[in-house]
Amino acid sequence: YSKVNSDANSSCLLRSTLIILYSIDLAGGTLGVIVMSHQLFQRRSQSTMIIIIINLLVLHIFLLLSIPFRLSYYILQEWKFGTFICKLVSATAYLHMYITFTFYVAIIVIRLFQLEFNKCHTTIWVTAVWILGALVIAPVFLTYYGTSRTYPSSQCFHFQKEMEETPMVVVNYCLVGVLLAVCGLLTLLQLSVMCRLTVKYWPDINSHVEFRAQAKSFFFSLVTIVCFMPHHIFRIYYIQNLHLDKDHKLLTYNEIFLNYQEIQLIVCQFRLLAEKNCVNC
Repeated sequence: YSKVNSDANSSCLLRSTLIILYSIDLAGGTLGVIVMSHQLFQRRSQSTMIIIIINLLVLHIFLLLSIPFRLSYYILQEWKFGTFICKLVSATAYLHMYITFTFYVAIIVIRLFQLEFNKCHTTIWVTAVWILGALVIAPVFLTYYGTSRTYPSSQCFHFQKEMEETPMVVVNYCLVGVLLAVCGLLTLLQLSVMCRLTVKYWPDINSHVEFRAQAKSFFFSLVTIVCFMPHHIFRIYYIQNLHLDKDHKLLTYNEIFLNYQEIQLIVCQFRLLAEKNCVNC
């Protein structure tokens, strides 16, 4: 009896934690969208960085639209919107994560190699990212994910049994591996540039615009690692130990890590818009 009571209390605590985190995400994200929209409207710039930030803002709006559905589920402890909407809400979270990561990598590469794109070229590759995510990956996800098993219509986000399928495990390991490899490679490249500039401009390194710009870019690389690494490192543990997760606690912890990442991305987007130099990139 004590074990059952303890498990029930633990489950209630985790659910309450998710409700609080998603409420913070919804409130902070809505405020962030309002503030960022106002500042972007005032600047009226068409630089590459501003175009990327506008697309990040649109991505974040899509994510915010999905959060009330998640809150409803965790508050009522019942899903009332059907299987398709459940998969659509799940897809929104992961599309937001990976498309945002793609844009962040683009920001780091542009700053690292001091690349310049005109409005036309920027629009073309940004559109290509959206097409790949919304017209290729999303339909595949909605068509095949959650179809190998039968799930109760009153539950949502409980697609963990899909992870027992080898193709899904391989896809998840590949996504984690690519993300970690890209983060590691960009960080090493950024460190090498910082070392070269330190040797070149020592001891008056802070007086040089080039060094300060690369230092800012290096800090953004670290922020990207802080945003994306925890969830993906935990995801490896989650996949390997999913067969032991009889009470679905790992599933809830995975959701908490995902929410932590979303909150960090809100903060990061605020910082991006606050940087005066990023408008001129």
